[in-house]
Amino acid sequence: MSPFVLLPLHGIASRRDLPLPFSFVLVGAAAALVVSFVVLGVAWRRPRFTAVGGIALPRLSRFVDAPATRAVLRVLVLLLFAWVGLALFAGRDLLTNPVFGFVFVWVWVGLVPLSLLLGPFWRAVNPLRTVHRLLCAVARTDPREGLATMPGWVGLWPGAIHLAAFTWLELVQPDRTTLQVMRVWVLALLVVVVLGAVVFGERWFAVSDPFEVYSSTVARLSPWHRTGDVVRLVNPLAGLTAWRPPPGAVGVVAVLLGSTAFDSFTNTSWWLRTVQSSDVPSLLWATAGLLVMIVVVLVTFSAAAAWMARYGDRLAAAYARLMSGSLVPIVVGYVVAHYFTLLVYEGQRVAVDLSDPLGRGWNVFGTDHLQVSSAVFDHPTAIAVVQLASIIVGHVLGVVVAHEKAVTLLPGRSVLRGQWPMLVLMVGYTSAGLVLLFSP
Repeated sequence: MSPFVLLPLHGIASRRDLPLPFSFVLVGAAAALVVSFVVLGVAWRRPRFTAVGGIALPRLSRFVDAPATRAVLRVLVLLLFAWVGLALFAGRDLLTNPVFGFVFVWVWVGLVPLSLLLGPFWRAVNPLRTVHRLLCAVARTDPREGLATMPGWVGLWPGAIHLAAFTWLELVQPDRTTLQVMRVWVLALLVVVVLGAVVFGERWFAVSDPFEVYSSTVARLSPWHRTGDVVRLVNPLAGLTAWRPPPGAVGVVAVLLGSTAFDSFTNTSWWLRTVQSSDVPSLLWATAGLLVMIVVVLVTFSAAAAWMARYGDRLAAAYARLMSGSLVPIVVGYVVAHYFTLLVYEGQRVAVDLSDPLGRGWNVFGTDHLQVSSAVFDHPTAIAVVQLASIIVGHVLGVVVAHEKAVTLLPGRSVLRGQWPMLVLMVGYTSAGLVLLFSP
């Protein structure tokens, strides 16, 4: 959960703010998925995204890849993180310290819209990559080379584990908004990721750094796609279906989706009553709940995808990895539904607090006098509609991506039969997501 207590993490809307009765919303959402599936089965019988296509933008490619452009961006981002690091290691242990909002709001939540708009930008500006390159420059070694070769089967599993660790910090750790805990976590991240890059080379960042893995996964749905050295403006769904997920990709999306579901679940009256009346420490309840949610998503999705092996020519375990891209739109939809209001409101507060990282009354960036605007929260019905639409649209796009992948993986007559469990699962995810989001 967010370190801030002014707003629930998933926003301020409730069932009372929905423009229709909640039962109608559930039935309508499920019907939208079923109708989409039927229409796709009738009208979409051959792959439509066999080539990414799009519009080649060579001038933009040269600008993005220019050493000066990349150097400036890396320096600016590194300076920003150094400024926040000053607040972390020399600031006061108060909620007004900007480090908490910077990590939990600007970085964690802000990565999603930025990755959608800019593509996998974090890989180019990642401050940990910059630190590693500076260390390699001092040591006069090639940052691409390491002391050992990383096995191919490792894939994105390190990133999935580190993402799970961060979601535990964000949602479970009771002292997450204290400098002591944040310092330990930041230092642990530096040691694991940077030392890992020393051992395996800078490829380690792409599979281990939780923020880079998160950004790169969401960026698969971006309209920007790179073919060789050329940046292209493409259909986002074409770019996503062109993705060949490495091992561990299903673990990454399971952590992202399961942790968001757990965040909503902890706000239900049932969870609050159960935890408060139990003799088991709340920390154990929350840790177990987070793990259960992640495992539920991982197991149910893997089982639904494994059904396709009855009609395809691959091992059952391979289909979960190949189909994992279909969960990316759903992840994005849930992030919008749960965290949009947090980003809008608390994101402003971070901008104000950054002017005074040490809590000494500074106003370095001239933002100290600014007031946090809450105008968006004057329209709870509009927020509820945005939340509802983001979940439904995310699931519909997930069905489209799943169908496109199924058409490429299964013989023509078996495409629909191979997808029935996946459709049932999508309907279940949608219903559960809406119930958790708008539950009392």
